[in-house]
Amino acid sequence: MRNDAIDTAKAGLIFLVVLGHFLERMIGWSQASNQLLLETIYAIHMPAFIFISGMLYKDKNWLKNLIFFIALYVPFQLLYLASDAVMSGQWHWSLFERPYWLMWYLMGMMAWTLFMHVFHANRFALVLAALIALGIGFSPWNNYAYSIGRICVFLPFFVLGYRYGQPIMQKLQQQNHAVLWASLSLGFIVLILYWTNLSQFWWYGSLSYAQLKVDIWQGSLTRIACLLLSSWGVLTLLVLFQHLGTCFMRLGQNTLPVYLLHGFVVIWLARMIQLNLPVAVEVLVCVVLSILTCVLLQQRIFDQSIRQLSQWLLRPTHKLWQK
Repeated sequence: MRNDAIDTAKAGLIFLVVLGHFLERMIGWSQASNQLLLETIYAIHMPAFIFISGMLYKDKNWLKNLIFFIALYVPFQLLYLASDAVMSGQWHWSLFERPYWLMWYLMGMMAWTLFMHVFHANRFALVLAALIALGIGFSPWNNYAYSIGRICVFLPFFVLGYRYGQPIMQKLQQQNHAVLWASLSLGFIVLILYWTNLSQFWWYGSLSYAQLKVDIWQGSLTRIACLLLSSWGVLTLLVLFQHLGTCFMRLGQNTLPVYLLHGFVVIWLARMIQLNLPVAVEVLVCVVLSILTCVLLQQRIFDQSIRQLSQWLLRPTHKLWQK
């Protein structure tokens, strides 16, 4: 049985994913007001999405899900590379070493599924995940390769969702004046982000401490602070988005096609539309484009087509995951 609160939360989060990408591609990080908006989105939305992904993880389906993610990653990685080649005139081949832009999330789902399958019964799984999130910053290699940095940094949110997601959601739904407190909480998070003015790369989670040009102590403490602030933000967004209403249910139930396909919309629209307007108007344009993109891509035909596409690998391997 579907959980309405989860579906509405997913709807709000996928909208933030699309909006963040429009803002980043069409306005960028150079404008101070847009930078704060982008920083707020990136500090919270992916940790929250990964938290919900952990909530929905079922170990009995681990192998089928792993194959499903591979079945989607390979064709869409190639499609995004082909789209980039059409625009740039150059083909940059990289199937796994450098996931194209938003494809890192599927790489993450593969890794998090394997981790959770191995450690789902281990009561110290969350502690181990937190140590991995901190430890990857010490690595001497490029944390961007294979999305290893993001996979490790966001791992605790997946484990947290799997272990404690359901009771947390139930607790949040029982709180009086939860929306009021969540609204105040979001405002306070924005103030913290404004005062600290951290580089966006801390929220991407994709670089080591050396790549971020900080020593290991400053890097470790900053990453701990980022993880704590993101966790606080996850709770805040879950409260706010679970009250969106039934009109957002369809979007929440069809986040897969929105996630996989919106990148093409963003890339091509950002290429065709050159904004030269006041920042507030540019943000409004991005909001409108995000709404239209979500309305279009939430249609069931896109979800059915993508799931049909995954059969190229699911069908020949069904004997493995049906055991």
